[in-house]
Amino acid sequence: MENLNNVSAASDRLSELLDGEFAALEAKSFDYVEDLQDAKFELMQDLQAAWEGMKLDPEPNSELTSELTQKLELCKEKHVRNSILLNKQMEITRNLLNTITQKTSDNASVYDKLGKLS
Repeated sequence: MENLNNVSAASDRLSELLDGEFAALEAKSFDYVEDLQDAKFELMQDLQAAWEGMKLDPEPNSELTSELTQKLELCKEKHVRNSILLNKQMEITRNLLNTITQKTSDNASVYDKLGKLS
């Protein structure tokens, strides 16, 4: 029963952390997002250990297990949502960098070696 409580508490904390990560991604607070990664990793390890302990329980409560599985599915959906947002932001940044780099290259090719416009 203790492992069930640990899994439930850890999944609730993970859900809150993922909501915080999403808010930080929306606000483009990438330092905070990076700080959350260590906490998220540690929480995932705790969750895995508690889940493994729960599976060893001689009398599993299928109703509670189903409820915990639903909580973890919600966490998975939140993680996917955050990943999509992060990937979009990385793509936008990459496109901006490509645009800036191309402009610089084009400007450099406007003049020939003698300093005259080509």
